[in-house]
Formats: sequence, C-alpha cells, structure tokens
Amino acid sequence: MTENLNPTAPAEDIDQAFEALRGEISLTRRAVEGLTAARERIPDYSATLGQMAETLKRSAESIDRVEQSPAVRLTPAALTDEIVKASADARAEDRALLRETRDALTRSIGRIDGIVERGQAADVQIRWLIWTGAGGALGGMLLMAILPGAVARSLPASWHVPEWMAARTIGLDQRAAGERMIATYAPKPPSDAE
Repeated sequence: MTENLNPTAPAEDIDQAFEALRGEISLTRRAVEGLTAARERIPDYSATLGQMAETLKRSAESIDRVEQSPAVRLTPAALTDEIVKASADARAEDRALLRETRDALTRSIGRIDGIVERGQAADVQIRWLIWTGAGGALGGMLLMAILPGAVARSLPASWHVPEWMAARTIGLDQRAAGERMIATYAPKPPSDAE
C-alpha cells in the first residue's frame, strides 16, 4: 500500500487509504476474534486421546509378547517339525491310553468269563447231584428189595426170619399172618408132565 502512496497525493487519497487501512484492520480483528471463538468452541479430546494412547500401549505390549514367542522365531520348516513332533507325542499318549484301556477291558472280560464258568459249573454240579441222588435212591430201593430176602434165606431156618418178615409185612402176629397166607394160597394145578 505504501507503494501506491504518493507524497504529493491529494488529501482525499490519503483519507481513502486510511479508510481502506481501517477496513483491513477491522477485518483482521474480526478474523482473530473468530479464531479465538472457534478455538473456545473446540471440544476437549484429551480424555479420548488418553484412552487411545492406553489402548495403543496395550496393543504394542501384545505385539511384543507375540514377537517374543518361540513359534514366531521358528522358520516354517522348523515349525512344521515341531508340529509333527507334538502330534507324535500326542498320538503316543493316546496309544498308551488305548493300551491301558484294552488291558483293563481284557481283565474285566476275563473276570466275567470266570464268573460265568463258575455259574455253569455250579449248574452242572447241581445236575450231577440230582442224578446221583436219584440213582442212589433207586439203587437203594433195589438193594433193599433184594438184600433182605437174600440175607433172610441165608440165615438158619430155626430163626424163622422169613416168617417174621412176612408177619411184619402183613402187620399181624406170626400165627395170624401164617393163617392168612395159607388161606390166600392157591395151589398150582397139576401139570400133565408130572
């Protein structure tokens, strides 16, 4: 502006120049006041920025932990070897567990088989006892039917054992038993051969 001013310029031009200068100064003042007012209307982001900084710090710590883990340091080939070794270990543990389970199951089945065999043996034993008892009873009956007669016939006749046995069988005294036996005796008809 000072370049356009001329020392010999009329007073009107100087007045116009001052008026223009006043306008520019007032415009500058309004701009500065507007900036100050705008600055006062800006919200305070310090709490939000603090939270963001804390989150970034935690993220950086997590990334550091990941970077420090042994798996990140391994090459893909070494990582593959580690995975194969871990899976082999896990399968070995599974095989051992399956072996123990199979052995326990085999022992349990053996015990159950033993119990079943004992039960079957007891059934067979009971069957044998029944057959033996029935056979013994039949043998005893047969023996008691044959033996007393044979013994009685082998004893001396003066003892009268057959008569005594007959009386006991009929349930009478010897005389009454003899009379009854004689009364019921039917002689054989004579045969032609005699």
